[in-house]
Amino acid sequence: MSTSVWLQLFFICLVGAMSPGPSLAVVGANAISKGRLNGISTGIGHGLGITLWAFLTAVGIAKIIIETNIVLILAQSLGASFLLYLGIRTLIEKTDLPTFHKNKNPISSHLISRAAGEGFLISLLNPKIALFFLAIFSHFVKPNSEWSEIAAMGIMAGIIDAVWYSFIAIIVSNSGMIPFIKIHESLINRVIGGFFIFVSFYLFITLTINLL
Repeated sequence: MSTSVWLQLFFICLVGAMSPGPSLAVVGANAISKGRLNGISTGIGHGLGITLWAFLTAVGIAKIIIETNIVLILAQSLGASFLLYLGIRTLIEKTDLPTFHKNKNPISSHLISRAAGEGFLISLLNPKIALFFLAIFSHFVKPNSEWSEIAAMGIMAGIIDAVWYSFIAIIVSNSGMIPFIKIHESLINRVIGGFFIFVSFYLFITLTINLL
């Protein structure tokens, strides 16, 4: 592909990553409640999920998923259920917001792994991402595209997404915001948890209406 086409793909992927939604809320929630490193891990995990969707679109699997009704319904149900789980967990789980000191950040390999897994799943179980890549990203894949080119496109999409959400995690976990967040921790948890639950019910209702 020409340089201009690569630039078009770059900006399309960037705009897609910047679009607000559940992914942004998950990254922000982990960055605030579990620390900057966990927020960044969530962003990286989300980027890996985006890379996978890009590859699936490139080889035509995403189109099969969209056109196969039962597979799409299953994916939507899993995505809504996962958001419901995150919402309930956020409401009932007591969080201990970290206090950041110079060269001393709280690190837990278990939390980091879980955060990365949540980021990966929230992107993987979101059918809208499949629709996004099918509608836009697939236009850049030609029948004669080489595998090296397809791989580069998928990796670029994932890197853009991971870098954007890692940037978001760094911003919201800024040490200057921690005292304010600590004071309003309960309210923040209720808002975030309620948002996840609201979105999950909205997805379930939409799915039910579409099935009727």
